[in-house]
Amino acid sequence: MEYPIQTEHLRATQIKITKGGYIKMFEGECLCGSVKYDVNEPISIVECCHCLLCRKAHSSAFAMGVTIKRSSFKLIRGDEQLAEFESSPGKFRMFCKKCGSHLYAYRPSCILDIRLRPALLNTDLSKFKIEHINIENRFCI
Repeated sequence: MEYPIQTEHLRATQIKITKGGYIKMFEGECLCGSVKYDVNEPISIVECCHCLLCRKAHSSAFAMGVTIKRSSFKLIRGDEQLAEFESSPGKFRMFCKKCGSHLYAYRPSCILDIRLRPALLNTDLSKFKIEHINIENRFCI
């Protein structure tokens, strides 16, 4: 079953109730499909970070991210395909070993949150509000 949430604040969110009664609002997966996950937390704003480290980590002009509670992230498959890289002291980035997709980042000092990469969500990203951060080195478009 799917129940769209009709509020402007959460317009990109869909609630799905699984057979086991687990509520998920989003699902995502890596490029090759080896790693799949559910997120059961509303997401309304996606941040686009233009800092040098994020640009290098994503080989792009910016990196999309959203901070969610670790408890709202549920790995469905692919635990054996996960690898991590400490990109800066105390910050670890989780990747799929097979295709290299960057799934999320975390800091052991912030055990309650993870930084999800929303580009891997199986949803229409145009419905999210976008905020640009660390724009002093922004690529002009």
